[in-house]
Amino acid sequence: MRIFAKEWVSTLLQRLGMEEGVPIESRLITRRIEAAQKAVEAQNFEARKHLLEYDDVMNKQREAVYGLRRQLLEGLDQKDLIQQDYVRDILGGLLDKYAGEQTHPEDWDLGALKNEIFTKFGVDIYAEGLQPEKLNRTELGDAIFEKLVERYDSKERLLGPDAMRHHERIVMLSVLDQLWKDHLLSMDHLKEGIGLRGYGQHDPLVEYKRESFDMFEAMMARFEEETVRYLYLMQVIDADQGQRRLQQQEQAQRDVQFSAPSDGNGNGNGRAQTTLDEIEREFQRKKRRELEQARMAGAGEQDPVQQVVRGDKVGRNDPCPCGSGKKYKKCCGA
Repeated sequence: MRIFAKEWVSTLLQRLGMEEGVPIESRLITRRIEAAQKAVEAQNFEARKHLLEYDDVMNKQREAVYGLRRQLLEGLDQKDLIQQDYVRDILGGLLDKYAGEQTHPEDWDLGALKNEIFTKFGVDIYAEGLQPEKLNRTELGDAIFEKLVERYDSKERLLGPDAMRHHERIVMLSVLDQLWKDHLLSMDHLKEGIGLRGYGQHDPLVEYKRESFDMFEAMMARFEEETVRYLYLMQVIDADQGQRRLQQQEQAQRDVQFSAPSDGNGNGNGRAQTTLDEIEREFQRKKRRELEQARMAGAGEQDPVQQVVRGDKVGRNDPCPCGSGKKYKKCCGA
């Protein structure tokens, strides 16, 4: 009433001598109270509706990330996704940056293109026999992509298909989880200050949708780059060397080893040792810690269990055990 009712209502109540706790029987005052209640309910409804619109933005992103994560946990083959989507997207971005369609071939920055490809994929296009100066943009893109596919396939033949699929899933899960947690924190920071956009005559919800979409696209681009970089720069360690390295790390010996069929090149773990093994073990340790923290948070602080000691049954007419001198039925047994 103080917020939504008119000032004359308060003045009228004072003139009538109404005090707190006295029932209001006036129909006029009752109608004003009903109007104020409707205004409060409408305001709360708009607040909840506005909050839901913000949550819908995060929900769509959450569905996309969890859908990909579910595929990884189910063990679906991600090779085509990595080669045909991730590698092509990254290579296309590099070509647009250093050998654009509107740029004359003489103005292409082939040196920077070579360095970027070597940094992201570990492939030297000149060492692979390519001559970018003699190729047009389409031929250059196709030639580089073929070399990248050949490098990936050769690494798969060395490790074995099953072990390669295993590394793909673990790397993608590890990178995706870390980037998603960072993205959630950034979204919280964005949501806290987005309301100030209203002072600049901008709809905060529209600005939130636009910036959150840009942030999500940037996160997925980093996810693709990190996944490809880890997999392409992965090196196979000699089996004996890997075994000696494991023996020196007592903690690593207690970690859960992922089971993968042996491809003939592996050691006692069923697959060849690679430079990603430590990353995978760290990923498993992190997941176990998070699981333990979630279990402890769910349990909460439980009260200690009190042990109930039961003795002989006290009769209703017997003296009360508390020492009051009264009968049990008139004291503690009442």
